[in-house]
Amino acid sequence: MSIILTHLRKSFGTQTVVDDLSLQIESGELFVLLGASGSGKSTLLRMIAGLAPLDAGQIWLNDRNVTGLVPQERGTGFVFQNYSLFRHMTVEQNIDFGLGIRRVPAAERRRRVQELLRLIHLEGYESRLPNQLSGGQQQRVALARALAYEPTVLLLDEPFGALDVKIRVQLRQNLREIQRALGVTTILVTHDQEEAFELSDRIGIIHHGKLVEVGTPSVLYRRPRTHFTATFLGDANLLPARRNGTHVYLGTIALPVPEATDALRNQPVDLLVRPEEVELAPTDGALSGTPIARGIVRSVSFAGPLERVNVELTPPVDGVRFVDALLTPHGAERNLLEPQAEVSVGIRSFHLLPRADVPAAV
Repeated sequence: MSIILTHLRKSFGTQTVVDDLSLQIESGELFVLLGASGSGKSTLLRMIAGLAPLDAGQIWLNDRNVTGLVPQERGTGFVFQNYSLFRHMTVEQNIDFGLGIRRVPAAERRRRVQELLRLIHLEGYESRLPNQLSGGQQQRVALARALAYEPTVLLLDEPFGALDVKIRVQLRQNLREIQRALGVTTILVTHDQEEAFELSDRIGIIHHGKLVEVGTPSVLYRRPRTHFTATFLGDANLLPARRNGTHVYLGTIALPVPEATDALRNQPVDLLVRPEEVELAPTDGALSGTPIARGIVRSVSFAGPLERVNVELTPPVDGVRFVDALLTPHGAERNLLEPQAEVSVGIRSFHLLPRADVPAAV
């Protein structure tokens, strides 16, 4: 195990920003801490790096208890959101800086700098100053500087937040290639769900300083354990239902019981139905999934290759009046993408959650 965090706590005055947090990260893993602004994720990263003292808990990196060590002795590389390059130094000098402090021999330093320039695709840029580089190029130099002395753990704090969308996509691909090539254990902090899904081996959802849930992107999206994760990751339709030994009842409609849900037997549950699993058709017989209600289209909005459709259920299903669907604007569904259209509503698949009155994620 490359990183072990046990019962970490951190407060600023009366505000607790990291609250009894424990986590284990495998060697070579790219782990993403995902949460809204103010959730405590950046503070946690700084605690691991030794840049913020702990109030309680322990940090183990590669079988070493580094809790009391200064940042230079932890073997971590840190990339900040604002790059923090030395403005008066060239690209080569920036990358070389940490190697010089550690008294690495000059020949080895030159070899390592050239190797990293090739890795970040900036050969020939050695003599340029940061103000002569684009934002994406500066971020790559910051990454190379963090990797120069071969840290065992790489920490990235919102590394793409200041860049435009197209550059972010390209740099995410570059980062993943570099991380896999080097095999360095990496923690990346972000509030960008698309970034988390694209980059991560696993994601940790953090909220108000607590680690809510950990899992692979697909499991957290399709089979979350908590309402918070269900509503924080993407859009969610939550429909109240009841489960017995053989069926899940949504109103009077009997649905098959999903596998591995015996713990929810004879309990009130919520059906998590993602908008892309909601189906609309002129009649129940035209649905490929299970019909659950009739409805009236109330609004249609553009969502890139799909259309987001809000449907009012008539009548409501166990108090739920509206559901959202994501539909293609082409093919058989195109005639349904008009306000006031009357439709049958079906669901293709769903996930069960224990009933809970949990505030929506912000």
